[in-house]
Amino acid sequence: MRNVHRRTPGRSACGFRIRRRAASQETCHGISTQAFAGEVPDDVRAIAPLPPVVSTRGFFVCVRTTPRRPRHCDMKTLRLFYIIPLLTAYALSAYGQKWHVTDDTLFFALRDHVTVTASRLPMVLGQAPAATDVFTARDIERLPARSVSDVVALAPGATVRDYGGTGALQLASLRGLGAEYTLVLLNGMRLNGAQNALVDLGRLSLRQVDRIEIARGGLASLYGSNALGGVVNIVTARRPVQPALQLGYGAFGWKQAAFSAGEQGRAGRLFADLRYEEADNDFPFLPSRGGEDITRRGADIIRRNLSAGGTLFLPDATVSLYADLLSARTGTPGAVLSASQGRARQNDDAALFSAQLDWRLDARRILRVGTGGRIGRQEYRDPSILIGGGELHSVYNSRQLTASVVLEQSFTPEQRISLGLEIASDQLDSPEIRNSPLRRQAAAFAAGDIRIPLAGTDIRFFPSLRYDGIFDNVDEREIQAVTPSLGVRLAMLPGTLALRGRWSRGFSAPTFNQLYWREGGNPALRPEYSTAFEGGLVYTGSGILTSAEITAFRHDITDKIVWAPGQGIYWTPRNVQHVISDGVEAAATLRMFGEHVGLRLSGQWMSARKMNASFPGDATQGKQLIYVPEWSGAATLSATVIEPLTASATVRVLGPRWYTESNDASLPAHAVIDLAVTGRIELLGTVQQLKAEILNLLDASYEVIAFYPMPGRHMRLTLTTSLP
Repeated sequence: MRNVHRRTPGRSACGFRIRRRAASQETCHGISTQAFAGEVPDDVRAIAPLPPVVSTRGFFVCVRTTPRRPRHCDMKTLRLFYIIPLLTAYALSAYGQKWHVTDDTLFFALRDHVTVTASRLPMVLGQAPAATDVFTARDIERLPARSVSDVVALAPGATVRDYGGTGALQLASLRGLGAEYTLVLLNGMRLNGAQNALVDLGRLSLRQVDRIEIARGGLASLYGSNALGGVVNIVTARRPVQPALQLGYGAFGWKQAAFSAGEQGRAGRLFADLRYEEADNDFPFLPSRGGEDITRRGADIIRRNLSAGGTLFLPDATVSLYADLLSARTGTPGAVLSASQGRARQNDDAALFSAQLDWRLDARRILRVGTGGRIGRQEYRDPSILIGGGELHSVYNSRQLTASVVLEQSFTPEQRISLGLEIASDQLDSPEIRNSPLRRQAAAFAAGDIRIPLAGTDIRFFPSLRYDGIFDNVDEREIQAVTPSLGVRLAMLPGTLALRGRWSRGFSAPTFNQLYWREGGNPALRPEYSTAFEGGLVYTGSGILTSAEITAFRHDITDKIVWAPGQGIYWTPRNVQHVISDGVEAAATLRMFGEHVGLRLSGQWMSARKMNASFPGDATQGKQLIYVPEWSGAATLSATVIEPLTASATVRVLGPRWYTESNDASLPAHAVIDLAVTGRIELLGTVQQLKAEILNLLDASYEVIAFYPMPGRHMRLTLTTSLP
């Protein structure tokens, strides 16, 4: 995440008159900042900056009468956060070698065409109650993709708001609802924090990722707040990890070095992965508003990442551990309107840990117990902004803890249920936020899969119900929400054609930035509420066309929080907006020449509009939300030329997008083509793999976000040496 403040008073680099200091990359498209420290809502304003940064939720809590002193998350703490779970994983593996020597598979292992995200119960992908796409490790390896955001951008109904290439902020939007309504899970742990509910998908590497599931639609009845648009679920390290060394080199100063090692036996597996990445990002571009070529400056990045984990196989159970350390040093010069660019810098340090026990109690019951935590520190400096005689320097320290217990019960092969309890804690310390807010949450949910056979066909019902209780220590604020949903799947031609429908209610809790920002937070904010409908046809075949679906949807959000002018010089958030997002998604998968050629196609039409007037004569009523294209699409073509040689191409198309709320200024449509060719060869007892990528093949000059240019055509080479 990035912290951003604006000049005050006076003019920003984009020439807009700024009335207050604030924080958000997506708010002002011409401000000399690229990072975000505060809210980055889906209806970003061109001249309405927002507040500062970081984390999550709460229920029962002891209220403190004095504010906490900010605590710093130094690197010693981060190292301990990694070393402890790694040593634990090693010890568990050694223990398992002693007691368990026969089973070399995970009893809960997922097949390529299985999903768990859409219902919290494992099921065949085509039978999921919500529109869902799954990208497996085999799919990901062939793609011209470097981060989770590159994969999500290929899913139907998804767009990624990219602020300028490698190292830049990348936010996922599902069905036009904005990044704060997209819940991101890593091995079941929520990454969205209570600070601003945003997750930078560009920061999440694809190394050691086994699968990415993207479930679209209102899923708050399964996952709680922030899942109004859908869920991105990232699953790591479910396969053996071979010792490997990887070196990468590419345009604009891009370099990468990575090393991975693993051990697998009948008792379990261990892995560790170390990655280093840097880039200058000094690419030339032609301003979309005309003029001479400009070179992007000051957007360099250095990123270090260490992840490790293990899985222990016990009799009728598995224990999985995962830990991740991230340290990033990034230049955040902001938007570009001239050759003069900003000099802001940002440091991000974070550590994450998760553990899960999967225990098969008997043939019909599985108990899953999980826990996780995350600590992070963000630091932002901008020498061009002076406050009180010194340069702007903001620091944010966050801590998150989660725990869950889930029981999966099968009564018959046609009737299954999942029952769960969750607790979470999220705290933020920063001089920009009042009273070091602490949020605690308790939740209970139930989800079912009920199949009723009929003459020649069958019908399946997917009911779910969730209760969330949230408590903030500041002002003893409490939120209680009950969110139901019901999905139906009717097999009109069993095994081939099915009709699917779903209704759901959802909510999104206000963030710490919206509630407690010192300069303009509003403690009186209410949660946002949503009602969602979707219905469609799903086809599954065994010929060339292996799957196809078409889905129509509507999301109706009330009490939507937006930032508006308040008393004095600062803006403040209010529950004043009613938004309806509806549209149609279509997707198809084809296999040709056996399994040698695959083609995945997707396209969507969306209308996401503000339905009400916030004040008399409001020019934004009835207008499309900014950065939501009315049409977009993607295609992925993969081919095996000969057995060790594969090639893939992706095409992403975005239609015109408005970047003002009154819809009087827009970005043109653009198409981006990326290519990747991968070859393997065995040499001197090792496996050598060379991957060549050509990104932006047509050298398109485009912006996803106004005034944030994207790099032109460039190439990357990656050589991986591994043991067979």
